[in-house]
Amino acid sequence: MPLSFLIIGLVITLALTHSLEPDHIVTMRIMNNPKDYLAFGASHGVGFAIIAIPLILLFNQFQFYGILAGDVIAIIFAIILIYGEVVGKEFEISPKGSGILQGAFAITPSKVVVAVLASETTLPIGIVYVALFILVSTIAMFIVGVSLHYVTEKLERVINIGIALVTIAYVIYTVINGEL
Repeated sequence: MPLSFLIIGLVITLALTHSLEPDHIVTMRIMNNPKDYLAFGASHGVGFAIIAIPLILLFNQFQFYGILAGDVIAIIFAIILIYGEVVGKEFEISPKGSGILQGAFAITPSKVVVAVLASETTLPIGIVYVALFILVSTIAMFIVGVSLHYVTEKLERVINIGIALVTIAYVIYTVINGEL
C-alpha cells in the first residue's frame, strides 16, 4: 500500500483525538507547567514508539495484557488525582516517567488503529505513520495541557475530581463491555 493522503489525514485525526483521552488529561492535571506538558507528550510518544513495533508484529496474540496494563495505569493516575483533591495536597507526577508508561502500556483504540494502518503497508511508510501520530499527538497534548491552566481555581477541584471519575468509569466500562 503506497503512502496515502487519506491515511495521513486519518492518522492526524487519530493523534488529535488521542490527546484528549481522559487518562492524558488526568495526568496533565497533576502537572504544573508547559515544559512538563511537552515532556509528557514527547515521552508518551517515546513510549508508543517502544511498543509500536511489537504491537504491529504481535497485534492479535497479546492484545489483552497490553490493554489491561493501560487500564490499571489510567485508574492509578485517576485515584492519585482524586486523593490529592480530597486531602488538599497537590501531587506532581514526573512527565517523563508517566508519559513513557502511558505511551507503552495504555493501548488505546487510536494507537491500535495506527498500528494496524502501519502494519498494512511497507515498513518505511508504517514508520512514517507512527512518527506522524507521535508528532501530532505530542503537539496536541502540549496545547491541551496549557489550556487546562485557564480553568478558574474555583472550578479546578470539581473538574479534577470529575475528570478522574470519568476516567475510572470509562476504563471500567471498557473492561465490562469486553473491549479487552
